[in-house]
Amino acid sequence: MSEIHKTAVRASVPPDMSLGARIVDGVLWRLGRVGVRVYPYVAVHEGVTSTTVPSLPAPLRAGWASEDDLDSLVALWNGYHNTTRERLERRFRSGNRCFAIWDGDTIPAATWCDLDTLSHEPEQRPLADHEVYLFDAYVSPAARGRNLAPIMRAACYEACRELGRTTMLSFTDYFNESSHRFKAKLGARRVALRVQVTLWGRWSKTFTLRRY
Repeated sequence: MSEIHKTAVRASVPPDMSLGARIVDGVLWRLGRVGVRVYPYVAVHEGVTSTTVPSLPAPLRAGWASEDDLDSLVALWNGYHNTTRERLERRFRSGNRCFAIWDGDTIPAATWCDLDTLSHEPEQRPLADHEVYLFDAYVSPAARGRNLAPIMRAACYEACRELGRTTMLSFTDYFNESSHRFKAKLGARRVALRVQVTLWGRWSKTFTLRRY
């Protein structure tokens, strides 16, 4: 199971979720409680079209983080989604890259990139040389309202392109409408609607419901 989706899937309910989506989400959550996990999600190609994003205001700076920044990264996530120092260390050791924004000595925002493996649990595979998998973006609650999320994401696109990674892959919970809008504003394109069905942890299958 992926690091991001280890639960029966209800990290949070987006505040703008429609009534119908809330009802369906509630039903799926209850099924998960009895061992039947149904996880609908959308596969996305990010940064497909160019968009205008504000530049990073001084004195903030952006770039690739390293293991030398672990203390700041641990402080950023601070247990979010059960993130621990050991988990972040494993990511670096496995070759994952972390793109971050610095405000002095602190990191108020960061996101992770896998250059080797599409490590989304429902559909894992090796990545081609031009591909990168983007996951686990996070902005500190204290830094929200500063427009850091789109600035960081756009800067991350450019950093990935400099590495030759021109196809940027990610996944979005089907019911997370705010995340869909956020990625669309950054030039993302939906690829497919898929659903993973897992029965009592013993059988799992992913189905494609729609191709866009």
